[in-house]
Amino acid sequence: MTLEVDVLIVGSGPAGLSTAMHLVGDHGFAAERVVVLEKARHPRPKLCGGGISGFARRALGRLNLPWPLPLPQTPVPTTHFTYQGDTVTLTNPNRVFTVFARPAFDAYLAEQARRRGVRLHEEEPLLRLSPAAGGWQAQTPRGRYQAKVVVAADGSRGTLRNWVISRRHHATARVLESITPSDGRLVRERVAFFDFTPVRQHLQGYLWTFPLYDGRSTACNQGVYDARVARRAAKAPLPSLLHAAFPHSQKPQGHPIHLFSPFQRLARPGLLLVGDAAGADPLFGEGIGPALAYGEVAAQTIAAAFRRRDFRLRDYRRRVLLSSLGRYLLLRWAVAWLGYRLAPHRLPMAMIWGFAHFLAFVANAITARRKSHAHSADQ
Repeated sequence: MTLEVDVLIVGSGPAGLSTAMHLVGDHGFAAERVVVLEKARHPRPKLCGGGISGFARRALGRLNLPWPLPLPQTPVPTTHFTYQGDTVTLTNPNRVFTVFARPAFDAYLAEQARRRGVRLHEEEPLLRLSPAAGGWQAQTPRGRYQAKVVVAADGSRGTLRNWVISRRHHATARVLESITPSDGRLVRERVAFFDFTPVRQHLQGYLWTFPLYDGRSTACNQGVYDARVARRAAKAPLPSLLHAAFPHSQKPQGHPIHLFSPFQRLARPGLLLVGDAAGADPLFGEGIGPALAYGEVAAQTIAAAFRRRDFRLRDYRRRVLLSSLGRYLLLRWAVAWLGYRLAPHRLPMAMIWGFAHFLAFVANAITARRKSHAHSADQ
């Protein structure tokens, strides 16, 4: 038996669930005509720093989700950026960087999607996808689906983007991450650290430490991010860098991050990419905020395709690039592309770090001024 649907979404991370909720909530799609396939069951294991930026908060707001989310979390108003002992500090209590346990965050989104009528089929992996008359046919262990549009939300390790992007155009960052139990000091102090010193050792990225509280215990989320935007450059030794910085960290786990590029395709007829399948932020490797925003743009594109009865999805890439998501990713792509190439050289990095000090000074001054005005208004 074949189940006919309008939209089949493969993957129930933030990108897939955002797409489904925007389709049902903003564009009037019948909930029973939108199906999300998930090979696991929530809450599922997920390697991710779990950081929610201001960009992600705004994307959650457009999904009509409350803030703060009703989940264990650690607001982080102070962030330190370090290079060779020189520290740039950003402090903004009103625009906090918030850390969640990623399995709980995804499970919350899944529950919200269910409440809005989205059909989430857990423990149902996609086995095969093939073009068919009027769209695509998908095979799972439970049966077949016929869909006019398929949304590839299967992440950096997924294979559906191979239908859209040539393998040689896959820009992939490397990440090692460790969750290490702690005494709770970082959680109490609410501070995050980014260390760019290892760019002198061919790292195209940074080391990080975030506080993490999952509702039961406190821990440090520690890791190393290597963007690899300069593919021909020597590779940094990630395990030794991580061990040198965090000698007491528990055994790290590695995972790739597929990065955004303004030059790659994002769709073909009846199939479009969202989230990490489409490309995460190359500068910091941020995935959650862009994933949520991809879902919004994808839903707009799909809704327009159904109105026109034209499912070639030729306007999806343009919509992404012209959206707030596109501006966000384009800026970070440009900074990463140039900055990580120049960072190993002493003089360019000194100039970059001097500019970072200037930006932090301006940002902190604006924050202090707003705080002063708010205090005066309260009096």
